[in-house]
Amino acid sequence: MQPDPTDLIVEVLAIELHKTNEEVRAARSLRGDLGMDSIAAANVLFSLEEELGLELDLEDVEGLDSLSEIVAVVDRFRPSVGA
Repeated sequence: MQPDPTDLIVEVLAIELHKTNEEVRAARSLRGDLGMDSIAAANVLFSLEEELGLELDLEDVEGLDSLSEIVAVVDRFRPSVGA
C-alpha cells in the first residue's frame, strides 16, 4: 500500500507559505487564510511533482484552495497499487 501523501503535502505547503504544519491543517482557505498566491501554488505543484514522482498540470491545481482539494488531486494522479 502506498503511503498517505497528506503529511508531505502539508509539509510542502507549510514551507512554501512560511506557516506551521498546524496552520496549514487548520486553514479553511489556503489563499484567504494563509496567503497562497499563484506563484506559491506553482511552487507547491513543482515540489509535489518532484517529491511524489507525479506529472501535474498547473491547470489541475491553480484553482485549488484547501488541503483536501490538493490531496484529492494528488490521489487522482498517483498510480494505483499494482499498476
